[in-house]
Amino acid sequence: MRVNPRSKLLFTAYITRHMPQIPDEFFNEFNEKGETFFEIAELLYSNPDRQYTLTELAEEVDRTNTTISNHTGEMVDSEWLRRRENQTTFAWNTDAHNPASTEGTKAAKQFYVDLLDLMEKHSKTLPGVFAMMGFCLILTAIVVFSFFLGFSSDITNDSVIPTGIYLGISFGSFLVGVIVTSFSPLQAILNSFILRVIPSDLFDNE
Repeated sequence: MRVNPRSKLLFTAYITRHMPQIPDEFFNEFNEKGETFFEIAELLYSNPDRQYTLTELAEEVDRTNTTISNHTGEMVDSEWLRRRENQTTFAWNTDAHNPASTEGTKAAKQFYVDLLDLMEKHSKTLPGVFAMMGFCLILTAIVVFSFFLGFSSDITNDSVIPTGIYLGISFGSFLVGVIVTSFSPLQAILNSFILRVIPSDLFDNE
C-alpha cells in the first residue's frame, strides 16, 4: 500500500506527542485513517493486558459506540486486536506485536535523547555547568568505588592496581563532585546579586 506523505506527516506529529509509539507496520497498513483510529490503537497498545468494552473505549476517546465498533472491527479483521465474543471486549493482540519486545529499546533510546537535551540546556549557564561537572564527578566516584568493592571481594580476580587506590580515587572524586556541585547554587546567587547591583544599561551605547 502506498503511504500518503501528508497522512504520514500528520500521524508522525501526533504520535510524537503520544507515547508509546504504535508499530510502524500498523501505521503502514492504516496510514489513511484519522486520529481517532490511531488514538484507539494507542490506548490498547499501551495497555496490552487489559480488556476494553466498546463503551469504555468510547468514553476514553470521546466518540460514539458506532464509531468505535467500525474502527475496532477493522483492527480485529487485520488481527491487530483480539475480540472476546461473549463479552464483546477488545485487547491488543500481543501475538501480532508484543509491546514488551520493542518498548524497552525505545525507552532506553528516549532516555539518552532526553539526557542530551537536558545537558545541552544546562550547559548554557554557568550554574548548570557546575551542576553537570559535579554530577559527572560523583558518577565517576560511584563507578570507581564499584571496582574497589569488586576487587576487594572474592568475586573477581586480584587487580594489578592496589585496591586502596580505587578507594582513594572514588573518595576524592566524590568529594570534589560535591564541592563543584555546591558552586552551582552559589554561582546562581552571585549572578542574581550582580544583576541587581550592575545597571542593566551599563554597556549600552551612548
